[in-house]
Amino acid sequence: FRTEPRYIRASPSLHACVCARMFLLATALFCAAAAELPPLYYRYASFAVDDPNEAARFFSRYTGAKVISSDQFLIDATPAAQVVGVRLPFQGKFSDVYFQNDTSLPAGDMSLASFARKIATTHSMAQDDWDWWQDWHLAFSVDDLDAVALRLMKDDVPFVSRGSLYFAIPRTGLIIQVLGDATVYWKEPFLFCRETSEEVTAKMKPYTLNVTDLGSAPDLPLPEFVPSHQSLAASDAQANARWMEAYLNLTFFYPFTRPNETHAYAGGTCARIEWMYAADRYQFHFIEQRVKREGNLRIAAHEDYLRRLHGNLTQVDQYMLFRAALSTPDVGAYAANFAKHGIPTLLSDGDDGVKRLLVTPPNGYTIELFEDASHRPRVEKSPRQW
Repeated sequence: FRTEPRYIRASPSLHACVCARMFLLATALFCAAAAELPPLYYRYASFAVDDPNEAARFFSRYTGAKVISSDQFLIDATPAAQVVGVRLPFQGKFSDVYFQNDTSLPAGDMSLASFARKIATTHSMAQDDWDWWQDWHLAFSVDDLDAVALRLMKDDVPFVSRGSLYFAIPRTGLIIQVLGDATVYWKEPFLFCRETSEEVTAKMKPYTLNVTDLGSAPDLPLPEFVPSHQSLAASDAQANARWMEAYLNLTFFYPFTRPNETHAYAGGTCARIEWMYAADRYQFHFIEQRVKREGNLRIAAHEDYLRRLHGNLTQVDQYMLFRAALSTPDVGAYAANFAKHGIPTLLSDGDDGVKRLLVTPPNGYTIELFEDASHRPRVEKSPRQW
């Protein structure tokens, strides 16, 4: 989708042209190496929460997810963890979400309970506000967004609309995005250049976006929730994108940032966004905001905190319970490639005998790769992304 070289700005000087060519060659070699790695397929998301049962109940109420037994888990939980796993069937397949709590693991100077409070109280969930932490969200695509919106509105659960809708799991700070077409609430596009502040927009209150008669609206069955993407806040979106491009078999594509497109001015003017997808079209988004408020915890400071806590990945810590997991036919190929480039990883065969690898991009979020030679792509076409 790109019409210009990645990470290069044109310059009339000969020196700049030579440097650009050398950089493009080096980047091409790196990307070619990543493309030779085995394919990756999205399988589950995991979140560390204070009360896994409460979080799972709320999530399931608005997604239709069903609790699964531990013998169905794709995750290899730590011995002392309290884990609730829920499953979302779609198109004859499924994805999982796990809510975990294991206070026996190290967490550094900031407990997960404290972290959750900071993020949860940062979210105003007001339509005219947006905080950078809302860009950390798990997204699904649905065929009937009205059914989801009606259930939220009838239960007085606030959500923010940017075409799609975003709602928060209470007391966790976690945001769920649901993509699709809706008629029962009013919408506005992404406005990356609209400034938000602690002094003004953070003090706003949420209000209903309803444009229909809720009393006469039917209780519609929830649609299938098709995994769409994991969005991550990042103080340097391009650095994280380059890391993902270099070490994982992902494909980059244009995120529609030109004027009059869906994510206008997010190509470096008011924000910087980077999008990439795996073999099954599941996407990762890195979002670097320039004019949005950060609330009770600075993004860059938290990234530094995670890097110090994770260290060289010699042990699992509580913040590694936040992760996105992908399966691949050959974990060993990735382990060898990371080792070749001096990237720390945490390898395990687990109690289930499955080879697993944990690794962190520059923003400190955890990516898990686990081996599953039998897995095949989940969908033939990409689900809706905006």
